[in-house]
Amino acid sequence: MNIQNEIKESIESNFETIYRDFRLRLYKHIFGVMGEREGSLTVTEFFAVETIGLMGAPTVSEFAEALSITSSHAAYKVRQLIDKGYVLKVPTDDKRTFRLKTTDKFLKYYHDENSYGKYIFDFLSSTMTEEELSQTSELFEKFVKIIKEKNNG
Repeated sequence: MNIQNEIKESIESNFETIYRDFRLRLYKHIFGVMGEREGSLTVTEFFAVETIGLMGAPTVSEFAEALSITSSHAAYKVRQLIDKGYVLKVPTDDKRTFRLKTTDKFLKYYHDENSYGKYIFDFLSSTMTEEELSQTSELFEKFVKIIKEKNNG
């Protein structure tokens, strides 16, 4: 096996390990904050409203396209989220369509002082030197730049 294949396999394997750990910790957090209270979101609803938040202020069509679901299914999901108070319809300037926006009710337990970015930084900073943190920061910045270019291109 040549060095290029060894590096490729190492990156793929290590990334999968890191990604699985992050996902498990995220799901634990989600289940912890959601609980079983009245008006709580199902897991599917949580991911739907989170998608709306991550997209900014999508239309129902944009939301449907992002999740590869039909517009009617997206409209049904949006209605559920509106009824529970987690999403609002905000009319556009021309009043012909509307954008979806998450409400403070969702943000209240989605973004707290234990945000996931803070968790990641705390985890990394407890295990890395300043030089390693700086290198990690540069790598993350490169990833973000590439992601933005791909999404805008």
